[in-house]
Amino acid sequence: TYLLGAMMAAQLYHYCGLDVPDLEEKIVNGEFGDVKEWLKKKVHVHGRRYGSLDELLEREIGEKLNPDYFIRYLEGKYGELYQVD
Repeated sequence: TYLLGAMMAAQLYHYCGLDVPDLEEKIVNGEFGDVKEWLKKKVHVHGRRYGSLDELLEREIGEKLNPDYFIRYLEGKYGELYQVD
């Protein structure tokens, strides 16, 4: 579903930021080469090798799908607007 994809994206973004220096600055400047290479190495190269999303994430980034990254993203994006602590 879209929600699972958004959750995975937030988690991958976190881990990509650990491996790719100045990730946000590169994105702002439209420099996606390092991000593309990271995704290729960690996700795309595997295709359907793993039996589940959790197995892929656990083997490649060290943990199963974790909603905490998506929750942090939502809090950062909407927390002030909706006055959510």
